[in-house]
Amino acid sequence: MAGLAEQWQEEGIAIERWGRAELQQHEPALLEAWDAHRLRAVYHVPEEAQVRNPRLLQALAASCQVRGVALLEKAGEGRWSTRGERVDAWQCAYGTVTAATFCVAAGAWSYRLLEQLGVTTGILPIRGQMVLFALEKPLIHRILNEGSRYLVPRQDGLLLAGSTEEEAGYCKETTPEAVEQLASFARRLLPQLAGVPVARAWAGLRPGSFDGLPYLGQAGPWENVYVCAGHFRSGLYLAPATAQVMADLLLGQTPRIDLAPFSLNRASCRLRSTRYDTAHHGSG
Repeated sequence: MAGLAEQWQEEGIAIERWGRAELQQHEPALLEAWDAHRLRAVYHVPEEAQVRNPRLLQALAASCQVRGVALLEKAGEGRWSTRGERVDAWQCAYGTVTAATFCVAAGAWSYRLLEQLGVTTGILPIRGQMVLFALEKPLIHRILNEGSRYLVPRQDGLLLAGSTEEEAGYCKETTPEAVEQLASFARRLLPQLAGVPVARAWAGLRPGSFDGLPYLGQAGPWENVYVCAGHFRSGLYLAPATAQVMADLLLGQTPRIDLAPFSLNRASCRLRSTRYDTAHHGSG
């Protein structure tokens, strides 16, 4: 964590180390965990924020509709209609959906849609389970991160505890083991939750990739199909920047950043690079 703090400071991100006095002043509910040495070090990141993604998506849908965007729900089951190296339409329950350009941005399901076109990617579904505690008032007032797990307090008293990272295919069901694991994690840091039952648990599928980077660019040989998927746990907060570069591509403009590291064929490019390095510089 000390190394991460130094890196963030170099990148201009405000971060400061807290001790018991700061916890007592700002987050007294964590004192018991601190005194029991369940918290070994605490760093405060004052600029970290949160959004409630269901509300954000509702606002996005409303904004799209105001701008004349047609939203066809549950249209993901279907097949492509192709001609040569172009895609003419998507055949689904709504009928034939035609377009000059298509962008596959279906999260973990992008792999299946691209597979129909003979395009392979390293996208795979990674299940993440979460649990929810319902409290009368918040116990903590800041997001608490510990590795890949976190506690997210809401102003209305709801407390989220997440999340797992599981390769479980396209299964979105929760498991008793993971729910108990997350609940125990929350109660270890906040013993005040000992008598509070889990109000709700759910799971979602993140679009992972073999190297942790998303796929942004043209879909293989198809002239008018693009891919925007594989952001794993970062899709929500990378969405504005992703939208800008994908809009550039779809409009035939030069993206404002180099998208080569995010191309679909980057695996083969890296393999060739590795072989070159091994041949010329040894394998050490």
